[in-house]
Amino acid sequence: MELTLSFDIRPQAHQSVRMGRNGIAYTPKKIKDYKRAVMILARKQLPKDFEMIPAGTPITVEYLHYIFQYNKSTPKKRRTYQLDKTTKPDLLDNINKAFIDALEGIVFAQDQNIIRVKELRKFYGESNKIEIKLLY
Repeated sequence: MELTLSFDIRPQAHQSVRMGRNGIAYTPKKIKDYKRAVMILARKQLPKDFEMIPAGTPITVEYLHYIFQYNKSTPKKRRTYQLDKTTKPDLLDNINKAFIDALEGIVFAQDQNIIRVKELRKFYGESNKIEIKLLY
């Protein structure tokens, strides 16, 4: 089976846990809000008869695209579709963590069941967006 989701939200890198003055660790509010927004958008898009992908089911990610809106200073001549984004956040680590963690418990039971990511990209586009296609 396959599942394709699209999120109209700016991709956000996961930040490390912060330490408060009293020595208690906490997750920054910006990350909590981002994860909550991804969860809400995912629930709205899931088919009515969808059941969470159970633990132990291998999941292949056909593509995972992080699309960032062009900077206002980018000339319109350079605004070609899929202009690669070579600046922060890094693709392999921080940007995936927050997004995949937000989908865990809604789309799939455990993110450890993702066995392969065929296409993973970050690039500029007309608006902020995240697109993912899962095969299971």
